[in-house]
Amino acid sequence: MRSAAWRDGESMKDSMGTQGKENLKRLCETETFVLDLDGTMYLSDVLLPGAREFIAYLGATGKRFVFITNNSSKTAKEYVEKLTRLGIPATLENVYTSLDATIAWLVRQEGRRVYALGTASFTKQLEQAGFTITDNRPDWVLLGYDTTIDYEKIRRAARVIRAGARFVATHPDINCPTSDGPVPDAGAFIRLFEAATGKSPVICGKPYPSMVEGALGRLGGKPERAAIVGDRLYTDMAMGRAAGILAVLVLSGETHEADIAHAPEDHRPHLVFENLAGVLDELRGKQGRSEGGR
Repeated sequence: MRSAAWRDGESMKDSMGTQGKENLKRLCETETFVLDLDGTMYLSDVLLPGAREFIAYLGATGKRFVFITNNSSKTAKEYVEKLTRLGIPATLENVYTSLDATIAWLVRQEGRRVYALGTASFTKQLEQAGFTITDNRPDWVLLGYDTTIDYEKIRRAARVIRAGARFVATHPDINCPTSDGPVPDAGAFIRLFEAATGKSPVICGKPYPSMVEGALGRLGGKPERAAIVGDRLYTDMAMGRAAGILAVLVLSGETHEADIAHAPEDHRPHLVFENLAGVLDELRGKQGRSEGGR
C-alpha cells in the first residue's frame, strides 16, 4: 500500500485520466479542507494515522478546515465533544452534518410534522428547529442513521409513507465503518423502505453539492480553493466532483484500491492516499521544497 499520492505516470493517471501533478499543485494551494469523519479521521473512538498531526499542521499554516459527516446519529455538538475528547480541536462553527443540511432544506418546504427515524439527539435537534415529531399524519418521514431502530419504527414509517407522507433521508451510505467492521447505515434501510413502499427518498447529505456549500459557508471558504478528503467513492468523491472541488480519497475507511477502477468517472478521486498521514507528507514535502528553493 502506498502512502504517497498516485501521480502522473502511475496507476492513477492510467485508470482515471487525471493530471496528477496539477492536482497535487491544487492540493498544496488548498485554503479550506472539508474533512470526512468516519473512516477518515477515526474509526469508532480510535484516531486514524496522521489525523491529529494533520489538523495541527492546518492550524499552524493558517489553513481552514470543516468536519463534514453523513453520520446523523449525533449532533454537531456531540461531534465537537467527541473530537475534543480525542485531542482534535473543534467548534460548532467547523462541524456540519447531514442532519444540518437536511434541516436547512426542510425549513424551505411546506409541512412541519415529522415522523423521525433517528436517535434521541437527532429528534431533539429537529424539535429545536421547529418541527413536531409525530406518527399521526406526518408531512414527512425522515430517516437518519438510527442506531435505535426496531421493527415497530420500521412498520410505522412504512405505513405513513404509503399513506402519503413524503420520504426524506439524511444520507445514502450503505454501511458505517467502525473499528469492528462495517455496520448497516441509512442507505441499507432506504433500500428496505423502497422495497416495502415503492417510494424513494429525497436525500440531502453527501453526495449532494449543497452539503459542500453549507460546510464552506460556515467559514467563508471558496470552492476553487477547497478540497474534500474522505474515504467513500459514492458520497465523498462524488460530492467533490459535483461541487467542483478537489476530491481526495483516503484508503483508511470503506474504499479499497481495487474499487476505484470500477467506479463511475464522476465518483473517482483526483488524488489517492493511504490515510491522512500520506496527505500530510505531501503537504509538508511541498512546503519544504518551496522553502528550500528560496
